[in-house]
Amino acid sequence: MSTSYKDIRNERQWKATTGLSETDFFSLSVAFKNAYEMMYEKRLVQDVENINKKVALSSYADCLYFVLFQLKNGLTNDCLGVLFSMDGSYAQRKFIKLLEVLELTLRQKDVLPKRSFQSLKEFIKFLGEEKKIIGDGIEYPVERPSDNEKQKEYYSGKKKTHP
Repeated sequence: MSTSYKDIRNERQWKATTGLSETDFFSLSVAFKNAYEMMYEKRLVQDVENINKKVALSSYADCLYFVLFQLKNGLTNDCLGVLFSMDGSYAQRKFIKLLEVLELTLRQKDVLPKRSFQSLKEFIKFLGEEKKIIGDGIEYPVERPSDNEKQKEYYSGKKKTHP
């Protein structure tokens, strides 16, 4: 058993598994193919031919579906591996590799969201007339500093940890 875009029956399933319509998926897969071949300077079929066993991701559409599915659903590597008939650690390596191809694809199509800024001034210019921004962040615990003044920098007084 392996999950495949070929099993999708309607637009709702396309959106649920990839975040795209069927038309947008196949349009993006053409650009994904071009980015893959540019990045690795060879065709996917050449990679597949070098492996002596059946490969779960044997087409560009398979590869795009795999990376979009993971981005949309956020599974653990082991679960992703089960769904796509591969080992969890291989699924992780393949996802990282194909995510780089997707980023190049979106950059080439000039639709990759801006992810970093060189300065606050550049960020403010980018925002333009926007009045609201939404940030999504995670607190990460840090080792408690031994210096009392440095502790105050990390400790809010409201929590028992030092994020």
